[in-house]
Amino acid sequence: MSENNELELKPINDLLGLSFYIPAYQRGYRWTKRQVTELLDDIKEFQRNSEASSKEVFYCLQPIVVKKYKDSWELVDGQQRLTTIFIILTYLKGILDLLGKSRYQLSYETRENSAEFLNHIDENQGNQNIDFYHIVQAKKAIDEWFKKQEGTYQIKFIQTLLNDDDTGKNIKVIWYQIGESENATEVFTRLNMGKIPLVNAELVKALFLKSSNFTKEGKAAKHLQQLNIAQEWDVIEKRLQDDAFWYFISNKTTETNRIEFVLSLAARNLDGEGIIDSDKLKVFLQFNRLLSEKSADVVQEWLKIKQCYMTLEEWFNDRALFHVIGYLVSQDVAIDTLFDLSQTSKTKYTFRQSLINLVLKKSFGYQELNALPENWIDEALSTLTYDSGSKRLRSILLLFNIASLLSNPATNARFQFDKYKGDRWDIEHIRSVASEMPVQKEKQKAWLDNVISYISEDASFHIEGKKTEDNSKEQAIKKDAITLMDSTSFDNDQFEAIYMRVISHYDPRGDEDVDNSIGNLTLLDSSTNRSYKNAVFPIKRARIITLDKEATFVPLCTKNAFLKYYSKQVDKMLYWEPRDSQDHQRAMSEIILGFFCGKGVHQ
Repeated sequence: MSENNELELKPINDLLGLSFYIPAYQRGYRWTKRQVTELLDDIKEFQRNSEASSKEVFYCLQPIVVKKYKDSWELVDGQQRLTTIFIILTYLKGILDLLGKSRYQLSYETRENSAEFLNHIDENQGNQNIDFYHIVQAKKAIDEWFKKQEGTYQIKFIQTLLNDDDTGKNIKVIWYQIGESENATEVFTRLNMGKIPLVNAELVKALFLKSSNFTKEGKAAKHLQQLNIAQEWDVIEKRLQDDAFWYFISNKTTETNRIEFVLSLAARNLDGEGIIDSDKLKVFLQFNRLLSEKSADVVQEWLKIKQCYMTLEEWFNDRALFHVIGYLVSQDVAIDTLFDLSQTSKTKYTFRQSLINLVLKKSFGYQELNALPENWIDEALSTLTYDSGSKRLRSILLLFNIASLLSNPATNARFQFDKYKGDRWDIEHIRSVASEMPVQKEKQKAWLDNVISYISEDASFHIEGKKTEDNSKEQAIKKDAITLMDSTSFDNDQFEAIYMRVISHYDPRGDEDVDNSIGNLTLLDSSTNRSYKNAVFPIKRARIITLDKEATFVPLCTKNAFLKYYSKQVDKMLYWEPRDSQDHQRAMSEIILGFFCGKGVHQ
């Protein structure tokens, strides 16, 4: 018995005659009619598609995990699939007998009657227990499915199901045999808790560590190569668990098996003929086909995977590429596309320039920078308003942040894609829409609470040189707001009166038309936006300062806008005026244009 886990592909035909033992820790049979029908449909689709292929293709079922148990196999995982196949074989037993084939055997540690019932399914006994019920429902689903097929299809189906490798195209299972020292119960628990699911990652790893793939080397050299691959695999997995790295290359919130991302990259040019694109195990099947070839060199093939990872690492460590590629990934550009672009670019300069052109296409929809008029960026930004849609605006405002960081090569500051992708981001007015007075009582109270908190904050939030009368007005507002909050009857008219006093004091131009230009818009995380959506500018500003002081992620350009870094005149720090919006938009235009001219990208 082997100490190591072993992996191979077995035709269903090779399982016939074997005995499987289902231990007590396994639940009973629970597949639904839909699941059974989907399996039958998949096999039929494969059978039809395989007829058009000249290759020795096969349809691969999900893994079954086994451990040697006396003269049989303990079924650690995959009971549902194996039981369903058994029910299909029982349904087609007449044809099976004519072919001179027998079924495999299933036995149970605690469900002794289930084995007998599976061999002779009696629909009248389906209500005896929950296991029998689901077995009967599966049989009915099989019966209904075959009745919809042409008369002779049963023969064609069972041939496809039970062909061996020498006979023709067939159905296989991924046979994953755990080592003698492995605890079967612990393996079952880990698999079913999702901690080490047998997905592409685990299966491909088993392929690369399979002893038979190192036939050209001596025992000591073979062991050293296996150890080296295993160690490098672990290093890559650990690196991918770093969220700063992961969310630079991906938008998915995957917590485990992130190495599948690298494996998919390495497999993109591998032979996939006959493998269904939607097959969840396509990557494994591609590598299995590759490593099954006699000429395959497992060490060289592993090197190709490692090189894919090292390319990602190189991009991450290059500050310019980190930002440009990170931006493109956030806009749903596939890493595959960027890899192909890198490989077709003759120089590093042309690669970076190609990336800039791709950003231009994704952000503004233009193909060639050289074909655009001199003032194109101003014209493009001037057409963007709050009504342009959050996706479109979020793309431009994110680019503004990226370009701003790259415009200063003296800093090592990096955009935090992990924080950005971990939160939801809204497009928010810097100067709020004054007419949107809260209507619901709870929102009115929250609005007042923000006002009270702002006026109560320490002097660091306040502006030097403020008039004494302004401080007096604020204290009077605060006093009346507290009185209303403490009142047993929260009066709407009293709230409206305080609301108008706050607007008059902090936003004296609040009765003007709403400024929906991009100059008055910024990125704000949704939790902050919900809490401060109707707040006046100085209160929003104070909140942004607090978040920054707490080291909470605030996009650079959002912080700069509220601190009025883009404003040419800063005599009125408590107000956001039309000229501030204009200055903000002008800065946006200059910085983004600088990016497209290569500033910070070409080193």
